Amino acid sequence: MTERPRVKTLRQSTAEVESKRAYEFWRDTALAMSGVSSAGAEERRSFAASRLVAVTAHSTLLHTEGPRVDVERTARHVRQDGRDTITIALVLRGTQYFEQGTRGGRLAPGDISVTDSGRPFLIGAYEDYEEIRLSTTRAAFRAHVGEPEAYAGRLFGHGPLNALFATYLRSYAALVPGMTEAEAGIAVEGTLHLFRGLVGAPTGDVTADALRSLATVHIERSLHDPGFGPDALQRALCVSRSRLYAAFADGEGVAAAIRDARLDRAHRQLSAPAHASDSIATIMYRCGFTDGSGFSKAFRRRFGTAPRDLRTSIT
Repeated sequence: MTERPRVKTLRQSTAEVESKRAYEFWRDTALAMSGVSSAGAEERRSFAASRLVAVTAHSTLLHTEGPRVDVERTARHVRQDGRDTITIALVLRGTQYFEQGTRGGRLAPGDISVTDSGRPFLIGAYEDYEEIRLSTTRAAFRAHVGEPEAYAGRLFGHGPLNALFATYLRSYAALVPGMTEAEAGIAVEGTLHLFRGLVGAPTGDVTADALRSLATVHIERSLHDPGFGPDALQRALCVSRSRLYAAFADGEGVAAAIRDARLDRAHRQLSAPAHASDSIATIMYRCGFTDGSGFSKAFRRRFGTAPRDLRTSIT
C-alpha cells in the first residue's frame, strides 16, 4: 500500500543559538520566512523564541511563543513574494496589536484577527506572547468563509465561541505533525467553517469600539513624537473628525487619551528597573513631553506623586 503524503513540519527555535545572536537569528530566519521584517525593533540582549511550522498544499500553520516583537509587511514584501493568503490569528497569551489599512486594534488573549498578505500590515506584541496563525489561500477562504476584503483587518473579541475556536485550533496545532495531507485538509476546512459560524456576516462601517481600539494602537506607537495629537491621529486613521471624537465620547476626549497614554508610559518606565539609569528628562522626552514643569504637574494630577518622588520611592 502506498503511504499517503504527510504534512511537512518544521520546528524553529533559538535554543541552540548563542544568546547574544538569538534575536538576529530569529529576525533573519523565522521573520524573513514569514514575509515580514522587524519594524523599528531594538537589538535584544536576551531573546528566546520557538515556532512550529506546518505546511500543507493549501495552508500554513504557525504556533509561536516568544518575547515582545514588532513586525511589518511592507509594499516591497507584497511585490517581491507575491503571497496571496488570508491569515486567521488567535492570541493565546500576552497583549498584541495589529493594523491593516484603516482597521485593526489591540488584541488580548482569546481575540482573533484576520490579515491579508496582499496588502501591507503591522503586527506587534506589548509583552511575551503565544499565538497560532493559520494562513489559507484566498480561494479557500472565499469558499468557506466569504469575501476576504470584508474580513481583512478586523478584530473579533473574546467570547464563548472564541473559546471553542481556540480549543479546536489548539488541537489541530498539536495533532498536525502526525497528520496526512488529506487529514489536514479536512481539519483546515473545519477550522474555516467554525470561524465562519463564529464571526457571522461582516458588518459595514468600523464600529466606534473598533475605531477606538485602532486609535489606541496608533497612539501607543506615536507617543515618542511630541507633535502627535488629535489632528495627526485623524489623518492617520482616514476618518472624519466627528467619527474620531465620537469614539472617545465616553472619556475626556482624544487629546486627554493621548496625554494619559504618555503619562502611563512615563510611569511604567520610571517604575521599571530596566530604566533605572535613565534620567527623568530622558524618559519625559521619550514619551513626547517637552516641558518639564508641565510634565511634572500632569504626572502629579494623574498619579498623586511627582516623577522624582516616584523614582525615589522605588530606589
